[in-house]
Order: sequence, then structure tokens, then C-alpha cells
Amino acid sequence: MHTVRGFTLLELIIVLIIGRLLITIGIPGFQTLIQSNRITAVASSIQNNLLFARNQSVSYLNYVTVCPLESNVCSNNWLSGIDIFIDANNDGSYGSGDVLIKSGEKFNSNDTLTFPYTSITFTPDGHIKSNAALFRYCTGDERVGVSIAYSGRAKIVEGSTFTDCN
Repeated sequence: MHTVRGFTLLELIIVLIIGRLLITIGIPGFQTLIQSNRITAVASSIQNNLLFARNQSVSYLNYVTVCPLESNVCSNNWLSGIDIFIDANNDGSYGSGDVLIKSGEKFNSNDTLTFPYTSITFTPDGHIKSNAALFRYCTGDERVGVSIAYSGRAKIVEGSTFTDCN
């Protein structure tokens, strides 16, 4: 006699139900992990851009400005990307004689990125010309900040240090 191997229909349905339950439970946690990793990557990107600009100002012994450029004018739309240029005439705006060092990629348009100034200018000794300030980046319930001190030092701070991104 020949024996039949395989799964019955009932066994297959039970396995599919268990698999669907595991996926239903696991996906929200996975989305939170992805969101958390993305916000950490954005904070690191902002911090690295600020550290790069500071390094360039000290290396070239010149003023270096960080801002979101739109039609070669510094704007307050930080989501459009962070651009870095040597500000040869120290006027805080991109014009003739200035050299664009780095052009940043746009951030996710569904998120919020705020900063109290339209630009940050590093002096040849690495300090910033303005007061210390905080970049605030929010996505959903997650938020993170990047603070920049008068000394030019940028560091990542937890989102619990501020209430919202406005």
C-alpha cells in the first residue's frame, strides 16, 4: 500500500492564521524601529554637516555659512537641504566670490525641521556668529535635536528636551 505524505487543509489554515497573527503583531514594532533609525540618521547628518562646516572654516581661515539655499538665497526652509559655502565677503548670503562646498539632500517632506535662524556662519576660529541654538527634527511622535553652541560644537540631544518642533 502507498502512504500519502503532505499537509491537510486544516493544518495549512492553522499555520496561515498563526503566521498572519505574528505579522500583525510584528509590523507596528518594525515601523517604530525604522522611524527611530531614520530620525537618528537625520540627526547624525545635521551634526556631520555642522562639524564639516566648522572644520572648513578653520582649515580655510575663512567664514563658512550653512543654510538652505533656494535660488542662491538662504531661506528658512531647512527641509530643502543643508548647503555649505565659503562666505568670502562675510555677508551671510551666497553671492559672487562665494564658493559652494557642499549641497545637501532634501529631508522627508512629511517631517518637520526647524531652526531659529536662516543661516549659521562659522568664523575662521570655528565659533558661530550668532547665539547658541537648537535644530528640532520631528517625525510622527519621534523627535530629536542638534544643538550648536557658540563655540561651534554641535551635539545630538534627545527630543525630550523640547516639547515640539514649532
